[in-house]
Amino acid sequence: MAYQVHGEDISEEDFSQEQGWQSAGARRAGAKTRTADSNEPSPQPGSRRGKLGGAALKSKVLRAGKMPPLPRDDIKIVIRPRGGLYISKIGAAAVADAILAAAGISQEDLCHDTLCPNLQQNIMVASTPKRENASRYVRMKQILISGKVHELSAYETAPHSTCKGVIRNIPLQDDPDVIDAKIVNTNNPLALAAKRIAQTGTVIVAFDGYRVPNFVRYGPVLMQCSLYRKQIDVCYACGRLGHRADVCPTPGDMTCRGCGVASPDEQHVCTPKCKLCGGQHLTASKDCARRFKIPYIVRRRRSERSKMAGAASPSPQRQPDTADEFQASSSTADAQRRGRPRYRGRSGGHSGSRGRGASRGCSGSRSRSTERAHSRGGSASQPRSSSTARHNSSGRTRSRSHTPTTPKSKKKPTLSWADKAREARESPRGDDSSRGSPHAKELDELRRANEQLKKENAQFKQEMSRLAAEMAEIRRLASSPPSAQPASAPVAMDTSQAPHRSSAPKRRAVENTQKEETGNLLSELKDAFVNMQATLAKIQEAMAHPNMGLGALSERIRKLEEGDPYPKLFYIVFRWDAAKNI
Repeated sequence: MAYQVHGEDISEEDFSQEQGWQSAGARRAGAKTRTADSNEPSPQPGSRRGKLGGAALKSKVLRAGKMPPLPRDDIKIVIRPRGGLYISKIGAAAVADAILAAAGISQEDLCHDTLCPNLQQNIMVASTPKRENASRYVRMKQILISGKVHELSAYETAPHSTCKGVIRNIPLQDDPDVIDAKIVNTNNPLALAAKRIAQTGTVIVAFDGYRVPNFVRYGPVLMQCSLYRKQIDVCYACGRLGHRADVCPTPGDMTCRGCGVASPDEQHVCTPKCKLCGGQHLTASKDCARRFKIPYIVRRRRSERSKMAGAASPSPQRQPDTADEFQASSSTADAQRRGRPRYRGRSGGHSGSRGRGASRGCSGSRSRSTERAHSRGGSASQPRSSSTARHNSSGRTRSRSHTPTTPKSKKKPTLSWADKAREARESPRGDDSSRGSPHAKELDELRRANEQLKKENAQFKQEMSRLAAEMAEIRRLASSPPSAQPASAPVAMDTSQAPHRSSAPKRRAVENTQKEETGNLLSELKDAFVNMQATLAKIQEAMAHPNMGLGALSERIRKLEEGDPYPKLFYIVFRWDAAKNI
């Protein structure tokens, strides 16, 4: 399969360097390489209504080129035979045997390999879980079939769960190693491999995952990246859709791409008409708007969005109400009423026909018809009663009056559902039935619970108002200054004058508050007295130090005057004592 980027027709070997996307699979994160045939064309599902001839042809080509699912974890190798090798005529088995012989893979190593033909594209796809077998497939150059040598090209496809992007205007002097080093690095963590398209400035980059980044760093340069799109395969040799010219099975069978004339000569002139879009240009040319396939990641994204939209807006399921229940019960009752006379009508109709048959002397047939009528039931006995009643007008009138056997009588009830529902609402029985429904009971229970909650809420509000008033009174009494009393007896507090203002609990609260304030004041006074004593002791000690220093100084002078041999030792002892005191 060849690649197409914005109208530039290229072949696979022009950019793949005989290895394909093998480096992308080797650089894929994970111990086991996961690959898939990314070149498999996918069908374009859609409705047949409103399709033009070009759209139908495109869909047909894509469906014919669809391949069966292969293991995702396997490595896929695309093998493109040349030289007019027609796989459909020679047989896929013969071509597969020639490929295995050329690859030199033993039978023990082929237990997990798969060779699948694509007859539409005239190629073979090898699927293998072993890297050694994949390398052998890629290294093949030719195969031998029926004594004739056919050249071929093989390349590895991109791994599974990958996508491809395109960057342009890459310098032509950059070789593949430079391109790979500038793209596949830490600056582009999703990039797996990069390949140049022939001798152009366009480079295809394989990315891990199903999202192509908007920009790619080519060395230090930030370049815009766009999604890579495949083109519908068209053969320039035979002019047909579905395969490329390098694998054309009938290169000698020429067809005009413009008008479809077989074997046109060199002087052939025609008005071209595209088979895909109907435009006045060659089929699948650069001017064709339908030459590109819809990428897989786009179709996958659309499918995910449609699933999310369906999950976000589920179809509403209407809960059955009282009217629905009444409708179901009424319809059941009608069916029962229609069903009971049906059996009676059949028995009456048959009895009339049997009576007429008895007068004619057909006793044997009467017994058989009676047994058959009882064994068959409704649908089988109805036409017999109609045919029997057709011979006698009185029997026909009797049969129709007793049995509503025609479909029209079933489709035309005497009363509609709306009339029955209206009568049920107006009648007291309907009120009783609706009142006894589970929904009505739940509504009554909710109403009673609501009334009970309202009453409890009112009681809580009254209780909170009373508690708030009491708290305000307590704060007012606590913040008011106590009555003037001698400081020597703060505990003996007379509260006999205020019995009318507060109750006993309030008096105890006020007394406890005053006691706590008095105790706190006494403790603060004690702490202040202790601090004053400690400060006074420090002051006295500090005042004693100068006296000691003066005494020592005078003693030293005296010793010097008397010629004491140990003045220095005394001075050291004096300094040590002074340092300790400080």
